[in-house]
Amino acid sequence: MQPARNTCDSDPVTECSVGTSVRWSEAALAKAVIALMVILFVAYLVAFVQSMRPWWFHPAWTTDDALQQIYPFHRILDAELFKDDLITTMMTAYLAPIHYWICALVTRLTGDPIMMGHWVMLLQLSLTVGFVFLAVKRAVGWAPALFAAVWMLHSRRIVQRMTGGLPRGWAAPLFAAFFYFVLSGNHVAVLLLLAVGCLLHPPATLAMAIAYGLFLMVLVFSADRAAEGRRWLSRYVLLSPLYIVLVLSVVQMPAEIGTMADYATASQMPEFQSPTGRFPFLPFPPLWDDLRLYGFHAFTDRFSSPVPYLVVALLAALAVASIYLKRELVPVQAWCFLVGAMVVYALSRELAFRLYVPNRHLQFPLAFFMIVGFTIAAWRIGACARTKYRPLFQLACLCLLAAIIGWGSGLGLKGPANFNYTRDQRGRVIQWIAKYTPKDALIAGEPTFIDPVQLFAKRTAYVTSETAHPFYDTYYAEMKRRLEITLRAHYAPDLRTLLEIVEPEGIDYFVFEKKRFYPRVLATATYFPPFDGLVRTLTSRDAEQYAYKQLPKSIDLANAPYMPYRDDRAAVVEIAALRRFLDHGFAP
Repeated sequence: MQPARNTCDSDPVTECSVGTSVRWSEAALAKAVIALMVILFVAYLVAFVQSMRPWWFHPAWTTDDALQQIYPFHRILDAELFKDDLITTMMTAYLAPIHYWICALVTRLTGDPIMMGHWVMLLQLSLTVGFVFLAVKRAVGWAPALFAAVWMLHSRRIVQRMTGGLPRGWAAPLFAAFFYFVLSGNHVAVLLLLAVGCLLHPPATLAMAIAYGLFLMVLVFSADRAAEGRRWLSRYVLLSPLYIVLVLSVVQMPAEIGTMADYATASQMPEFQSPTGRFPFLPFPPLWDDLRLYGFHAFTDRFSSPVPYLVVALLAALAVASIYLKRELVPVQAWCFLVGAMVVYALSRELAFRLYVPNRHLQFPLAFFMIVGFTIAAWRIGACARTKYRPLFQLACLCLLAAIIGWGSGLGLKGPANFNYTRDQRGRVIQWIAKYTPKDALIAGEPTFIDPVQLFAKRTAYVTSETAHPFYDTYYAEMKRRLEITLRAHYAPDLRTLLEIVEPEGIDYFVFEKKRFYPRVLATATYFPPFDGLVRTLTSRDAEQYAYKQLPKSIDLANAPYMPYRDDRAAVVEIAALRRFLDHGFAP
């Protein structure tokens, strides 16, 4: 059954027309507005691509989260990489099945996981913009649909959540597709989408599932669609156990990973405390602060802006006007989606971190509610002008909406959209490791400095800052042990102590970061809690009393064969060669 049409929607000839004599004039104006929107969309799309050109589809650029979520796909091309590696087991376990299958296929086609991330981002963004366009077109017509598509591209803080083709990016096309199918009254497609979502992005799917259930309840209690609501609600309930089984199969972690920290546990862990923790999520901010900072990214790209207050006022005005005029301005499906998103947000605060971080459930969902809901509402308000110039009134409403968006976020074409990590971020040392170390080498070093080893060098890392996740107890207990060993080794007082620390761990190469040993840096050295105290203790010695200071100033394989690489940023020690060297009588 098709959803009921609003009497003041997009058709140029409706009950709001003033007579046959103006039909063609009004139709011509409507076509002109559509043509204008086509020009706007094409122009903005070109400008968007141009603004992204320095980073997007550049093989050296990715996002920092790719250091943990993209590197496992090297194994698609070489199964011997990262063999029996706990960190890779953890990072792979985060990847939902459909995301993994898509990325594996694209990796084989491109031959490069980094470029795979760029192509998957293109897929995610294209599906998102396409479904947003189709959703609004289905509700009110071509011109507002093109406006919504431009708005989607304009929302840089939403686009950047898709950067790198990461798992989180699938929330966007799922939400956009949900709006299209539910506004089209295509219940079969919605039920199939929920099944796909369970295997692609479970948190986003939970919001859609709640929204769809609410919408079916609205139909059940409606005067003219009660039978439809009862029919599909019963089918939805029957399918719910399948959805639960699918989600449980996705979120189940291997035994060696352990149990996720609950809120009470995390509250006692310095790793989660704001502002100094590695993941500074706790204590959760008040509801309005979270909403103000993360819930209005469709309207503003700034964390501090008066725009959220205006948006809330407009939303309240739309709700009141809908009741007063007895006309659906924002579709009921969108209201149900908003409620579903806020329910998931509330649950994420209570069940942390089983639904990950609460503010993540505001960024995507509220942006899609606003882009779809406000665009449809603006067009419907303008459509009720009883004049042959109605298309111009509709255009004026969109222009007013665009002015508010522009006030909050300008043209939306600035910034790298979270392309914030490059192949050369650490200088040439990562490329040297990739070229001159064995594939099964275990690399250790200053944890943040060696973050790119897995992705850019295709080597197993002992521990890195990016992969030392504190969310699962067994996994993190091992990461904490490794972090302490790594920090003690990096600030070891001499080369023999360095060897004694790292050799039992099977570490093959150790990477020192040069700048960490400048006197002024040593004086203020720290690391994420709970290791900040340890680092301050380790760096309290004189600036010359470190193993790093015993390394030659340049590569000298004849006299120091244990240091095969050094540049102005890093030095690499081969542990086996250091053992041979020390065993032959060297005493630092």
